[in-house]
Amino acid sequence: MLSVLCRHALDLGWIERNPVVDVPKLKGGEYKAWPEAKLRAFENAARSTENWTALTAYELAIGTGQRLGDCIKMRWSDIDGDFVRVIQEKTGADLWVYCPARLQTYLGTLPKRGEYILAKNLTQPLGKRQVQETIEKVRKAIDALEGDSRLVPHGWRYTAAMQLAETGCSDADIQAVSGHRTLEMVQKYRRGANQKAASRRTQLARERTDKNGNRT
Repeated sequence: MLSVLCRHALDLGWIERNPVVDVPKLKGGEYKAWPEAKLRAFENAARSTENWTALTAYELAIGTGQRLGDCIKMRWSDIDGDFVRVIQEKTGADLWVYCPARLQTYLGTLPKRGEYILAKNLTQPLGKRQVQETIEKVRKAIDALEGDSRLVPHGWRYTAAMQLAETGCSDADIQAVSGHRTLEMVQKYRRGANQKAASRRTQLARERTDKNGNRT
């Protein structure tokens, strides 16, 4: 953003050179879907330490495919039968997301401590940073906080979308859950799911072929 503003100022003659033109860009990383083993490890670690805030945030994110901030803002009154209403903070999308049986069962075990599912008090939700800190404790316990094994809560959204893609859901169906404004990211999940499926088919075919090239 600063580079764009400086280029504009340069075009207008307000400055003589762009002071950020030679500053190297930060290396960005992609959010990753969580491997199955890490999902189970997170669940077990959260339960064993009775970190219910982290576990509830996890179940909401995996179950609905929404961003952590939107999960924190979910109210009990947003649940209507089998659906939960989500108004995405980033996109403004107004969604009704079906709650899978697992999430419905989990929510049925939670005490209602206030207006929000992740309640700070009777009328306010927990702060995002507070929820993140509880999640960080579990991530640290399962070696998912730093380095090459680092996994972040936003990856749960990717995980949910990838799981939907792996079941054969269409791009439009996945978008109906995730609320992405464009199909670009949804198609990324589709490519990943298709690649895994193709790899499985190919390797299974290889196993059925003996060393002489004959089908077993």
